[in-house]
Amino acid sequence: MKNQAGDMEVQQEAELVRAVQAGDVNAFASFLDGHLDYLRAFIALKLPVAHLVNEIAHETFVFAYRNIHRFTAGTSLRAWLRAIAANLVRAELQRYAREQANQFTYAKHRLLEQELGRSDAEDAAEMEFLRDCVEELPPPMKELLALKYREELPTEEIAGRLQRTQTWVWQVLFRLRQQLRDCVEGKLAGGQP
Repeated sequence: MKNQAGDMEVQQEAELVRAVQAGDVNAFASFLDGHLDYLRAFIALKLPVAHLVNEIAHETFVFAYRNIHRFTAGTSLRAWLRAIAANLVRAELQRYAREQANQFTYAKHRLLEQELGRSDAEDAAEMEFLRDCVEELPPPMKELLALKYREELPTEEIAGRLQRTQTWVWQVLFRLRQQLRDCVEGKLAGGQP
């Protein structure tokens, strides 16, 4: 009995896929409803950042819709969606790592400029404002910045020391860099936030 139910489910899904392949938009809505929760859970396990879970789930379904003609009805739709989502998660992590590396390189360059005395008055003011902005942060955020930029620890080690995930470290560092940039720009503009 259980096997017959499974066969019926596979057959119904295959019919749904064929309908989507034929251009039936309503069939795609059923397709989405049947797999959204599973896909979101899969993505959340790989990348536990709420807004990215929704974004990647959306991108997965957009990709699936645009490429449904490549899918063979009767094979595992769930596995196909999972593979698409895994590739999108991997691309997001690689993009984030590149961005983080670029920002880290820029920060090191700016610190080196200051140490070598090559910065002009505006650069000196910017560095002073940056120190002020860092001092305004709560102690846990100062500790995170110190681990990353003073001790130059890899994200994995920082996550271990702080008992957090690597994704948390990436996200918080990203937000901190934005917050510090806004703070410094505000002080440079004369607003002295």
